[in-house]
Amino acid sequence: MIKYLRKSTISFLFFLGTLSVILGCAEQENSLIPEYAVEKSAFDITVTGFGEIEAAQAQRINSPGTRPMTLAWLIPENTVVEQGEVIARFDAQQILKESRTEELEMMKIQQDIVRSSAAQSQQMREVESDQVFVRHEFDFVDRFAIDDLRIYSQLEIIDTLENRDFLEAKNKFLDWKESSIDQQHGSEMAVLDIKKQGHATKFQRHQEALSSLEVVSPYSGLIIYEKDRRGEKPAVGQTIFPGRVIAQIPNLDAMQAKVYVLANDAIDLAAEQKVEIRLDAFPDKTFSGKIANVAGFPRSIERGNPITYYEVTVSLDKQDKTVMQPGRKLTATIHVKAPSETLVVPIQALHHANGTSYVYLKNGNEYIQRNVESGRKNLYSVEITQGLEEGDVIALSPPPQVLAGNTNKEI
Repeated sequence: MIKYLRKSTISFLFFLGTLSVILGCAEQENSLIPEYAVEKSAFDITVTGFGEIEAAQAQRINSPGTRPMTLAWLIPENTVVEQGEVIARFDAQQILKESRTEELEMMKIQQDIVRSSAAQSQQMREVESDQVFVRHEFDFVDRFAIDDLRIYSQLEIIDTLENRDFLEAKNKFLDWKESSIDQQHGSEMAVLDIKKQGHATKFQRHQEALSSLEVVSPYSGLIIYEKDRRGEKPAVGQTIFPGRVIAQIPNLDAMQAKVYVLANDAIDLAAEQKVEIRLDAFPDKTFSGKIANVAGFPRSIERGNPITYYEVTVSLDKQDKTVMQPGRKLTATIHVKAPSETLVVPIQALHHANGTSYVYLKNGNEYIQRNVESGRKNLYSVEITQGLEEGDVIALSPPPQVLAGNTNKEI
């Protein structure tokens, strides 16, 4: 009996020890979960971007002519030029080749015109020869036409009348042929004239292009080359279309910032929002400004790169000519929402499933799933508008019960 009691006591003590170890491990697992005490704190939203300094006011220089041309030479960027000085020169070889081609086509058409006129003259001479012959035949018929039955038989008189009808029909045919030749020649000449005029127009355009191969500066100042919509500046060997802005002469007393913001981050951007600017070349200096304009749609700024950006124009509160030079790279911080006291939680503490947002709220030694409604968010925190109170403690990562599939959901 005593042996049995000893065995039972030992078994009971072993059970208590095992249970305490399990409970201790569970508490230790929960104690290892990072937690966050919900409280009101300053919450703001900022968006970062990059870009460069540019002139708010500038005199633009456009590509001349009425046809695309290839750049053969460019004056170095950031060169100070005088009014009337050549800043770009286009290649004339292709234009000369096309001009000579058009000139040759005009000469060929002129030969076709001469050939057509000669053919018409030849046809008209043949018709005139036939008409002279018909007139002689008429004279002969009229001279020897006798309708006296005493001299000619009735068949001979009929034959003479038939000859006259034939000559009259032939004369009408020759008149029609003469008119037809004139009409055919006129139509052919009209077609050739149209072709010739088309080549002449192209030839004249090439001549105008040859006379405007040089681009001169209309003003004195610093030359800055203009980027196209793909972010590329003009370069030697590049084809430039007429009317494109090649360069600009900026007003260095009025500079602004051009900032590119990722399309996914450009939420609620609006005019008058405050912006902080840092020049890459002078990271210790900070400039302030406000958004002046936000592009209506995003676009790619690099050839072959599908990532799109919104272009934001920022007006600067202060000008500094010593460091603000056109083209200098910068980083910008845009303050979309000013700091305000509100309930916020770290962004990693908020979870989503089936269109519902929730957190893991601590309840004693356990965590329960609490549905919440969230507001705006920044890169680190998210605003909680409903579902939590100040002082609540939540888990920053899913508790072990979640990983094991034993979530305690709040009813």
